Amino acid sequence: MALRPVVVTGLGVICAIGRDPAEFWHRLTTGQGGLTPIQDPAFAVFEARYAGQVPDEWITGQLPEPDAALDRTARLALIAARQAVAQAGLTGIEPARFGMILGKCQATPDAAGHYQPMHHTQDVLADRLGMRGPRILVSTACAAGGNAVGLAKDKILTGEADAVLAGGVDPLLFGTYAGFAGLKALSTGPCRPYSHSDGLNLGEGAAFLLLEPLDLALARGAVPLAEVAGYGLSADAYHATAPDPTGRGGTSAMRRALADAGLTTDDVGYVSGHGTGTPANDAMEVKVMRTVFGPRAGQVPTSSIKSFVGHTLGAAGAVEAVAAVLALRDGIAPPTIGFAADAEPGDLDFVPNVARALPIDTVVSNNYAFGGNNVSLILTTPGADREYEELPRREAVITGLGPVSGLGVGIAETTEEILAGRAALGARPSLEGRTFAPRSLWRHMNNLSRMAIAASRLSWEDAGLKLPRKELDDVGLVFATGAGSAESTGGFDDSIAANPNKPAVLSFSNVVLNATGGAVCQTLGLRGPTTTICNGGASASIALDCALEMIRAGKADVVLVVAADEHVRAVPEGAFVSPYDRDSGSVPGSAAVAFVVEAAEHCAARGGTPYARVLGTSHAGGLLDERPGLVIGAGTGGGDDAEEAAAVLAALPGVPLTASAGLTGDCQAATGALNIALGALAIRDGVAPALTGLAAPAVGGLADYLSKPNLPEPVERALVLSAAPGSVRGAVLLGAI
Repeated sequence: MALRPVVVTGLGVICAIGRDPAEFWHRLTTGQGGLTPIQDPAFAVFEARYAGQVPDEWITGQLPEPDAALDRTARLALIAARQAVAQAGLTGIEPARFGMILGKCQATPDAAGHYQPMHHTQDVLADRLGMRGPRILVSTACAAGGNAVGLAKDKILTGEADAVLAGGVDPLLFGTYAGFAGLKALSTGPCRPYSHSDGLNLGEGAAFLLLEPLDLALARGAVPLAEVAGYGLSADAYHATAPDPTGRGGTSAMRRALADAGLTTDDVGYVSGHGTGTPANDAMEVKVMRTVFGPRAGQVPTSSIKSFVGHTLGAAGAVEAVAAVLALRDGIAPPTIGFAADAEPGDLDFVPNVARALPIDTVVSNNYAFGGNNVSLILTTPGADREYEELPRREAVITGLGPVSGLGVGIAETTEEILAGRAALGARPSLEGRTFAPRSLWRHMNNLSRMAIAASRLSWEDAGLKLPRKELDDVGLVFATGAGSAESTGGFDDSIAANPNKPAVLSFSNVVLNATGGAVCQTLGLRGPTTTICNGGASASIALDCALEMIRAGKADVVLVVAADEHVRAVPEGAFVSPYDRDSGSVPGSAAVAFVVEAAEHCAARGGTPYARVLGTSHAGGLLDERPGLVIGAGTGGGDDAEEAAAVLAALPGVPLTASAGLTGDCQAATGALNIALGALAIRDGVAPALTGLAAPAVGGLADYLSKPNLPEPVERALVLSAAPGSVRGAVLLGAI
């Protein structure tokens, strides 16, 4: 018996060829492209100036006055999100059961031009739409939109949500445009995917799909438009910007998606290709098609709509998924416009220039990205309501820890410093004289990637994992970060300000937030399901959630969770940081922390020694129910500490509260990961970070907080909290083996 069917009941899109799904589909099926010269005089410095632009009046014409002051990214996303909710006819849903997975490639500016947290757009949408359910910001560059749809399905299968908005958004930004120009990846005219490819055109837009369980959708009278039958993720483990020319990563993603859907290549009626128009990408896709479909490759219609809308980056997978749903609904494959009759290879069917009516019951939608991330979605004609099985429970354990911070490199050094009561506020980890990757790679890496690779290797060694190459191909990786590489972002921005025609290309390749995860995969040779989470300080606990879902779904037995963030500002001399102290301040820190998550039976079969079991996680409610022996909080010394302390002390009187940020500073995603690692350490070894500097608690008394790092005995359960202020809060419950 199959798992619970998940269907699409609403669509929303705004992009260069349409302000809503109806206009979008009309122009797709009639061959009316939307790539036009950029009129903004700032872009006159570039030779290539064609892009898929959304007219301002399409945005202002669909937003009420209270939304007019929002930044462009939020306005695009809000329009598409409301369209999807309206078409689905979704009303009266409990806010805590309504979730959102949003894909974004770029850190986008507010109305004043300043960078915002990656998750800010998502927070605006959640507030406007009354959503209080699971919320994930996924940033796997150009694969993010499709990735979001897959993760949304997972949230329904785990029972965490009854409806999930899944999609992507990205605007057209000058800096990103300069970066692609610097890579010489842009076409001087409208792009021609699969046909004399000479480059891509960037685009902008937003798209959403409203996902629900089939049974609930039918019960409320909704009309299913398509079924999300399966999805597959993979890592190239090859290069920061170039796709693996063998097509191995794209092939793995498509095969995993078909297996997830319980289908074969013979079932596929149409493929929505990534089709950027760059020679490297198009050649790779041809190899993927030939490898996956074999002799049937030339009989499977494949087209790219980027010749209509441009490459919308984080929105691309979602825009193309909307097109795939409409192709299923109407039995029409949209064309690849601009296709030349003499294009090679002539043995594949790229639906040249004119839409084609044909029977379609199954569509594969593929996306590939910088950093080596690949995603494949399987969408099918919705079936009737049917019996189903729940997603099976699989116990997961944490088996390896790899903290890298100013406290030390590795769990042994970190434990020693914690027991000695030493702090390293804001200190950058010292990797001087140590190489955790081949020197040819190591010397070209930025600091964030070096920290993350060091943490990954250390956690792997701590877990005692020795897997053959075949098993490494199925090891998953979930990378968590709040802001990515400050070093690369700053260097790239400075180069654009100095001369936009000569950007720092190496820095640009590391500006995408999944670049560090890609570097870890490349160094360790991991090609399993891979994604990147960007929800500020809550990123690591959400990443753990995703890892658990990979294990429950049988997509991986081993998943490496890696979190890394850094700061480049000097820490004020004499700064006092003691979480939960009314006189404390907060300082930024730099760290990377990795931990290995395994299916319990896999760990037992290899004779591994776990630190702790993962008993539960939550990102849409309060504290988890079971009473722990220790709480490691998200406190960083900032203004939100008192609220957290008040909630913990009220719900769990007598349970000591502590936090790690007083030792390292606020390392965003890495602080959340460090707290999880130290929770596991407290369970196995009885060591925990103590609040030795706490003198004047903002809430409660000194006896409510942990004052000594060596616990009288290991705790049976540890509750670990995480938070992105003003956004998502998380809780992870760990238990003894």
